[in-house]
Amino acid sequence: MIRAALFDMYETLCSHYRCPLYFGAQTAEDCGVEPALFLSFWRDAEGERGRTLGQITLEERLRDILPRCGITDPHRLAALVERVCQKRIQTKQQCLAALHPGILPMLRGLAAQGIRLGLVSNCYNEEAQVIRAWEHISLFGSVQLSCEAGIAKPDPAIFLRCTNELGVAPEECLYIGDGGSSELETARSLGMTALQAAWYILETPDHPSPLKPGFPRIDDPLHILHQIGLGF
Repeated sequence: MIRAALFDMYETLCSHYRCPLYFGAQTAEDCGVEPALFLSFWRDAEGERGRTLGQITLEERLRDILPRCGITDPHRLAALVERVCQKRIQTKQQCLAALHPGILPMLRGLAAQGIRLGLVSNCYNEEAQVIRAWEHISLFGSVQLSCEAGIAKPDPAIFLRCTNELGVAPEECLYIGDGGSSELETARSLGMTALQAAWYILETPDHPSPLKPGFPRIDDPLHILHQIGLGF
């Protein structure tokens, strides 16, 4: 029996591709630095992991990278850091304001059926700030964000924190995500019913998340309500 549904955030509940992008390349352009040089530092695996686990803030990361790209004047550096941080937050707010039209009816429909909702997301500190302020966050009985938990997908521990907080066994859970960070594989290994959220993938040409034939695919959020009614 399904008693809970756990969701990924980005490319599942919301999508970066429904609003103007503000990733590393756009940040480099905004700062007026050479993109390849900036990205060589920005994409450093240790720095990325530090941000994901909440050990390094965006501001700290920029104050480390930009001087190595030639931004040494302290006043210009401070202004650029503030500008990038604000634009990063604004972009994430736009993501949460441009949802697929089926997302909120689906979440509310699940809650009306007594299904407990959980959120499990790899994210950075500035993203967590936006997620926590989202007007619909109260729909979720458990919110596990990697930068707050100090644990990131695909570590099973972040999934189990969510199920424990919801008071359900993994076998009683759906896990719905686009498939990044090996989340579907981990959810399945824990005994959850893992479903690939394909709605944003299908509407976005060249979306970076591949369709995974080994997992049931949901093409519209509202289809989850139908599947719950059929008992999975």
